[in-house]
Amino acid sequence: MVIAVNDTAPIEAGFGSVRIRASVHARPVSVASGAADDEVSLLIALDRPPSIRGAVTEKGPSTALLASRAQAAMTPAAKCHLVLTFPAQVLNGIGIEAPFAHAIDTHSALFWPFLTFAWTCATTRDRQTGLSLYFMERLLQEMIVGVVVASLKARHDKPAADLHAAALSVITARVGDPDLTAASVAAELNTSLRTLQRQFTARGTTMDRSIRGARVRHAMTLLRDPAYSSLSIERVAHTCGLANGSSLARAFAAEGHPSPTRVRAARRPHAVRA
Repeated sequence: MVIAVNDTAPIEAGFGSVRIRASVHARPVSVASGAADDEVSLLIALDRPPSIRGAVTEKGPSTALLASRAQAAMTPAAKCHLVLTFPAQVLNGIGIEAPFAHAIDTHSALFWPFLTFAWTCATTRDRQTGLSLYFMERLLQEMIVGVVVASLKARHDKPAADLHAAALSVITARVGDPDLTAASVAAELNTSLRTLQRQFTARGTTMDRSIRGARVRHAMTLLRDPAYSSLSIERVAHTCGLANGSSLARAFAAEGHPSPTRVRAARRPHAVRA
């Protein structure tokens, strides 16, 4: 039996040590990982739920982030999310050491079949025996490792022409990480900072400007959404990887936007105009 996922009822399913949470929203929102200290989360943001027609998986825009608990990760704002949480030891021996927050390559051959399978696992309520749950747990763990290893390999093999797009994916996935810098993006893509900076310069911008722009866009989404009205400006700044509200205000000004307070007030239907 397939369970409908809607804006008010995220679906959660457990397969031994692997937990899956699927959610669909009427408007773009961000979701947190919810991982414990000894766990890792794979957070995936989509524009719509994955689906299969015949034997072909329908692909769409997506962003995926692998994060340890210490990173307190949140997804970019999106209408659809899938969050898988599992023990950190599942990733032992593949070359990742905590704490970490890595963008996952969503274009690998393994990613979409894995995503569709995990979504189906979360939204299908068939009767499971202890043995079948065990095999589902092992299969999910093996698929997660395969997706992560494929993503790590893609970074090493990526040609220079793709570096700009790859860097933007990393920036989008890690927009809430206060340690996100041009140097950390270059390190994650296994390339030199100078090589990566040339890719941005050729497009009339810089890495620092792109990082700042991504943080501001994420903040604008939160400030304009009534669902996040309870977040203070300071908290919005932290969620976007900035130190405080003043840093957020300076970033807004640098991008040519009004102050965060004015942006939030403008979306309120009864806001008082100064």
